[in-house]
Amino acid sequence: MSKTILIVEDDFDTLHPLSELLRLRGYEVVTATEADAALTLARRHKPALILTDIALPGASGLSLISNVRRNEDISSTPIIAISGCGPVVFLEAQAAGADLCIAKPINIESFWAAVEFMSGEAAESSIPIAADQPESSRASVIDRLVDELRTASSRDLRDDCLKRLKSQILRAD
Repeated sequence: MSKTILIVEDDFDTLHPLSELLRLRGYEVVTATEADAALTLARRHKPALILTDIALPGASGLSLISNVRRNEDISSTPIIAISGCGPVVFLEAQAAGADLCIAKPINIESFWAAVEFMSGEAAESSIPIAADQPESSRASVIDRLVDELRTASSRDLRDDCLKRLKSQILRAD
């Protein structure tokens, strides 16, 4: 059975590609363009993850996040806030109960890492390492992890990235 992800986004040019990408990865996708409709869908479908824009028509994504956190049936659902509004809005989203924040334009690698991590699909290490991996390959893995660490948008993602980075550094010794 595939996991359901609820996407709340009023911009079709963001909603449609995200929906299609998630479907191609095997997720069931439910969409809404407004916070009130999204709350109804979240109660009905009990998604594994909610992705929400902050700037929505009518009630904001912040309102949706708060309402989800107050609803006993869905309060533990992981929520990723997506916005181009800047860091202050992300602080407000985290205060409302968002687990993670992603800035627009969306970096697809960070997006996949966040979705897999928040939906419980991420493996212990998302970058497989072979015992006989060449040093140049390890260096590029470490470089990618450092970049991922710079863009990590939550404490949990930073901690996970640091753990994988430490593992790579210790294997290089």
